[in-house]
Amino acid sequence: MLKKLTKKEIVNQLRDSKKWTIDSQELHREWIFTNFEEAISFVMRVAFIAQHHGHHPVIKNIYNKVELRLNTHDADNQITEYDIRLANSINEIGLGAELE
Repeated sequence: MLKKLTKKEIVNQLRDSKKWTIDSQELHREWIFTNFEEAISFVMRVAFIAQHHGHHPVIKNIYNKVELRLNTHDADNQITEYDIRLANSINEIGLGAELE
């Protein structure tokens, strides 16, 4: 069984943790791009990374905004190491992409 991570474990393992919202059951982050094409390009890169990890986020796109939500369904929808690994990989492709 996958272990649910504590908030302290999540913060210690998650790079760029200040940009992710951490609640008891999921990680959440938003990116805002200059246009729709950039947002969809980012979504496609996330899709390939997620497939590589075998772990898939909830993705929401509205024009130039992308929202991602991560949790592990096999762990009663809690945050696990799978979510941290995927979030860290997504952080790498999102560097410099979003408008601050």
